Amino acid sequence: MRASVVIPCRNAERTVADSVRSAFEQTEPPLEVLVVDDASTDASAEAARRAGARVISSRTRRNAGGARNAGMAAAKGDAFAFLDADAVAPRDWLERARKTFEGDPGIVAVGGRIANGRPGRWGELDWFLNHSEWIRAGRPGPRKNIPTMGIVYRCDAVGDVRFPETNSGEDTAFALAVLARGGTLWYDPEIVLTHRHERLDPEAFREKQVACGRTIYLTRVRLDRPGKVLVKWPALLFLFPHLWVTVARMARAGYASRAAALFPWLVAGEVHRIRGFFDARRERAVGVDPPRREESPEVIEGGASRRGSASVARDQASGRARLGEPLAGSGPEPASATK
Repeated sequence: MRASVVIPCRNAERTVADSVRSAFEQTEPPLEVLVVDDASTDASAEAARRAGARVISSRTRRNAGGARNAGMAAAKGDAFAFLDADAVAPRDWLERARKTFEGDPGIVAVGGRIANGRPGRWGELDWFLNHSEWIRAGRPGPRKNIPTMGIVYRCDAVGDVRFPETNSGEDTAFALAVLARGGTLWYDPEIVLTHRHERLDPEAFREKQVACGRTIYLTRVRLDRPGKVLVKWPALLFLFPHLWVTVARMARAGYASRAAALFPWLVAGEVHRIRGFFDARRERAVGVDPPRREESPEVIEGGASRRGSASVARDQASGRARLGEPLAGSGPEPASATK
């Protein structure tokens, strides 16, 4: 397997170098490590370049989905290994993915679970509220969705599918579109990604949970995801269904005491999510679209503007990949139609 590691990056100066190094330090090193700098206002590009990555910079915001698309357009490998700029991959990440692919040609992607790399209240809250499905080892097996924090896709399985150029449910839309082409997403709990986010204060915590609430609404409106009943009956949110699911998952993973200690803040997080859900619902009702890519982004590599025919063709394909529109190769949008 000749893997191209693609790291979307927006203002991750303090964490991206560790992500890059973890990619290079694999037991089976990748063909290349690409960091796509999404119009950062800090020194992310310089930090990534010093760590050894090939840096692709966008003049305008394309969001996480668009940044991954730019990395895919530039990649030369036969596998897309997506890694977040605030995540550290285990040394056997690519090796385990390669062995899984070789063991079953029907598997199109391999991902793993998430460990908390930020001890303390705010780090734990982010981990439990946003990633409770992925904190417990559990059993390996097929999944309908796996976060792109650290996941490897076979290029031939992806085909011309691209991410919606947004930060709201882009990984879910991409996974569903790839699955529609056939195959299985495989969860390997022995792959443990360490998440080292920087949402370590009350304001950042609030903003993240509001954003999660918005994403919950958008994905349930536009994609065939569990919880669609909340779109029709939003008052059910005040029963706090996600809170009880999170607490149950924490208990099963051995964190019952932490659930009790953090309960007031878990409730506060759910309140922020509900606010985000209703904000997105209200905006959709009045015809306000969520933020997407800016028009005609230029990709800069090595100090020169680059926008070749292959890049343009892939941008056109990614334009069809917006949430709520069919993705290339995905067939019709799910009938009942974003993280």
